[in-house]
Amino acid sequence: MSFFIRLFYTALLLGAGLCTSGGVRAQTLPGAGVATPAARAATSLAPNNLTRADTARAIRKLFKSRRGGGIGWLSFGTAGILASTLPALQTTSAGVWTPGVLAGSAFLIIGLNKRIQFRPGRERQVLRELAATGHLPTSVARRLRGSFVPVHGAATDYDPLSAPGIRPANVALNLTPAQIAEAAHADTLRAINRLFARRRKGGRAWNYLGLSGVLALTRILTSASSEGTSVDGGGIAILTGAFVVAPVVIGVVNLTAYSETHEAEVESSYRSGNPLPKKIRQRIKKKDLQPYD
Repeated sequence: MSFFIRLFYTALLLGAGLCTSGGVRAQTLPGAGVATPAARAATSLAPNNLTRADTARAIRKLFKSRRGGGIGWLSFGTAGILASTLPALQTTSAGVWTPGVLAGSAFLIIGLNKRIQFRPGRERQVLRELAATGHLPTSVARRLRGSFVPVHGAATDYDPLSAPGIRPANVALNLTPAQIAEAAHADTLRAINRLFARRRKGGRAWNYLGLSGVLALTRILTSASSEGTSVDGGGIAILTGAFVVAPVVIGVVNLTAYSETHEAEVESSYRSGNPLPKKIRQRIKKKDLQPYD
């Protein structure tokens, strides 16, 4: 059984390495040529076509992605620990697989670190500093690369700096009524994005649970086979249905019903002036409509 768990962790580490090494291109950070001590502590925005709102959107994307990655690491760590310890409760088990527990604990630490380092409170602090001074901490500025590079947006795009408690009170937005109406329309589009992203994340979590169930059941069956102990077929069937089949089915349904293709179709229909489907309206939560998360 330990072979299957080792194979699981090896594939996980290889996948994590590919995800972190691909798609990153080198670029010059804002203020990289300044050699003053103050510039090392905080990086000024480059005076190009980018606005503070453009940078703020990139910061939100970065923090949200890192927090989501933290949840993924926590899920993998929890699944690994459960797969290495739960089978030990069986009388026919060979005991706890220590390397699996250590690897799962390492994944939990990585996930907790990401959740703490990129917590919403620190995101608000960074945005407040950006709105007030135009500066970014070096630890944040050096991560605004690859898919997180700030890009120039339209005037009607959502501005994270306009969230309550972020922008200084003496800064005016100067939006026209048409821009305000279009911004309200963008709120619904943002809610659609959040709904579909949340459902897909939930689908992946259910699949992870099913994977951990497969590992646990495989270890139970392997231990029983090696010791020549009979296994209750009815109990195995119940465990398989509850911890493997059901989670996988729920995960696949969520990933299919809320796929990126379906999301693009719903967005396109709404942009064309059609109302949202009733099923989508019923599943949009109040937090999906909030301008800041």
